[in-house]
Amino acid sequence: MRSRAVVAASITLVLAVVVPCAFPIAATAAGRHKVSGMHTKSKHHQSVATLAYDLVSANGTVTSFGHAGNFGGAQRIHLSAPIVGMATTPAGLGYWLVGKDGGVFTFGDAKYWGSLGGKKHTAAHDVIAIVPTVDGHGYWLCDASGVVTAFGDALKLPSLLPSKATVPIVGFAVLHDQRGAWVVNADGVVFHLGQSYVYGSLKGKKLAQPIVGIARTTNGRGYWLTDSKGHVFTFGSAKPAIAPPTLKSPIVSISAAPSNRGYWAVSARGWVIPGGVPSRGGLARLTGALLIVGIATAPPIASSVPSPYPAGSVGYDVNWPQCQKAGSKATGVMPGPPDYPSGTKAYSIAVVGVDGWAVGDYNSCLGTEVRWADKATVAGSSTPPAYQLYLFLNSPASASTIDLTGPAGKCASVSAKDKPTCLAYNYGYNSALDAVTYATSEGASAQRWWLDIENDACAPGEWNEAGNGEWWSCDQSLNDLTIQGALDALHADKVTAGIYSTSLQWNAITGHYVPPGSPVSLWIAGAIWTSPPFPASDGYVGTTALDPWCEGHYNFAGGTPSLLQETPGSNDYPFDPDYAC
Repeated sequence: MRSRAVVAASITLVLAVVVPCAFPIAATAAGRHKVSGMHTKSKHHQSVATLAYDLVSANGTVTSFGHAGNFGGAQRIHLSAPIVGMATTPAGLGYWLVGKDGGVFTFGDAKYWGSLGGKKHTAAHDVIAIVPTVDGHGYWLCDASGVVTAFGDALKLPSLLPSKATVPIVGFAVLHDQRGAWVVNADGVVFHLGQSYVYGSLKGKKLAQPIVGIARTTNGRGYWLTDSKGHVFTFGSAKPAIAPPTLKSPIVSISAAPSNRGYWAVSARGWVIPGGVPSRGGLARLTGALLIVGIATAPPIASSVPSPYPAGSVGYDVNWPQCQKAGSKATGVMPGPPDYPSGTKAYSIAVVGVDGWAVGDYNSCLGTEVRWADKATVAGSSTPPAYQLYLFLNSPASASTIDLTGPAGKCASVSAKDKPTCLAYNYGYNSALDAVTYATSEGASAQRWWLDIENDACAPGEWNEAGNGEWWSCDQSLNDLTIQGALDALHADKVTAGIYSTSLQWNAITGHYVPPGSPVSLWIAGAIWTSPPFPASDGYVGTTALDPWCEGHYNFAGGTPSLLQETPGSNDYPFDPDYAC
C-alpha cells in the first residue's frame, strides 16, 4: 500500500496508473451527481453499465471490460494454430475461442460441440470466425472461402459458391432468426447466405484499405463494415459511424453493441474505438505475443460479492506506518475524527493491514488500528460498517520453511519437477493462514480479506529476491499457484477474498491469471485524486471522474471493482484514501 511511503527508510512502491486506450478519454468535470457527499450515477451511467466486451489475442489471452466475465484463456495451451476469434455464451458466463485451423476451446459455461481442428486444409480455408446459436447449444465456423460449418443445434447454412470466393472472406454474421447469414470479403463485397437480404456493400468501389470485419445490428436489419484504418461503413438500420482516429496499428475486428446503439472496433494493439457508444477501456502495452485479433460483445455479469459499503463512501486504509513507532502497539495520528488531520473526513471505509512485506512481518499496532476501524460510520445509519483486513503476498524465498508442508503435500517427497509447484501453492496457502492466525491473536476478525498483489519486479527462477526489491518470481505459473493457494486458504476459513492490485502489475506478475469460480472483488489502486475523499480546498475533480474505474476500464483477474484507492496527492497527504464503487 502506498501509505508506507510516509515512513522514513521504508520500501516505496507506487502502483502504476493505467490510462485506458480508448476514445474518447473520460471527462473529469468536478462536482457532478453528488448528494450529501455520496456519488450518484446518472441515468446515462446506469444505461452504459450494460455495455461489456472481451478482447482476445492470437495466443488466446482474454481481457474483459465493463463487467464482462472472464473465465481464463488459451495462453498456456499448446496451440497448433493462432486464435482468430471468440464468441460469448448467451448468459455471459463463458465463451468459445477458435483457432485458424478450426480448433475450438471452451471456457466457463461454453459447451464443446465439435470443431475442424486436426483436419488438413489449405490457407484458403483458414477459419476466420465463430458465431454461436441463440441458445448457446451450437455454433457456426466460417472460413476464408466462405464455407460455413454448423455444430450442435446450429441450422445448416449454405456456403458461398466457389466462383464467388475469389477474394478472401474476412467477416461473418448470422441473422437473429438463424436462417441466414452474411459474409464480406476484403474488397467490401457482401454476400447473403440462406434467408438473408443484402442491405448494400462496397462492390465496385476502390478502397484504400481492405475490409477486415462485419458486425450486424441487434435487430438484424443492417450492418457495419470496417477497414483496417478504422473507416466504418454503415448499411440498413446501422447507426452512422464516427470518423476514425489516427492509429499506430491496424483495426482487426468490429463488434456490435446491444440494442442497435453502435459498435466497437479494436486494433491489433488493443485500442478500442467506440461508435455511438462509450468505450469500456482498452489495452495500453502489448508484446508481440499479445497482438489482439478479435473483440466480442458480452452480457455484463454482476459480482457475486457485492460491496458492503454504500456507493460513494469514502475512508482510509492503514498499516504499520501508522504505528507510533516500529514495534509499538500504539498508533500515531490517525485519519478522520476526532482530530481530522490534514483535512481528513469522517470515514465509512476502514481497511487495516495485518502484515508487512513477508510472512511473520506483523503490524504491531493491528489491535489498536482495529479499534480505530470500529469507529467508522455511515451517514443516516445507526449500524457501523464492517472493517476489512488485508495481507501482503509474494513468492517464497529459498530460505522459506512455511512452504515445506501443506495442502499440496510434503514437498520433500515429490519429484524434482513437481517440487516448485508444491512449494508455491503451500507458501500461498500457509501465508494466508498465518496472517489470519496473527489477526485473531490481536482481536481482529473480518468477513472480507484482501490479497495485496504488487511490485512486478521479478527474480529469475522460482524464488523471490527481496534484498533486490524483487518480491515475485519471474515464473508466472508459480506466482499463480501462490495466489490461488492464499485464496483457497481464505475461502477454507469461510471469509470472502478479494484482490488489491492494478491491471499492469497483476498481469505482469500472473500472466493474466483468472482465479476459477465466481468473479472476485477488486480493490483497484492508482485511481485519480478526487474530492471527496480529498478536501475540496485542494481543488481536485469530482467523483464522477472515478466512473471509468468503477465501470470496469481497469479490471483484472476477471473481477469486478468494489473499492478504489487514491494514492496521496500533490498536497503530501499522509494517508491512503479509498472510495467505494
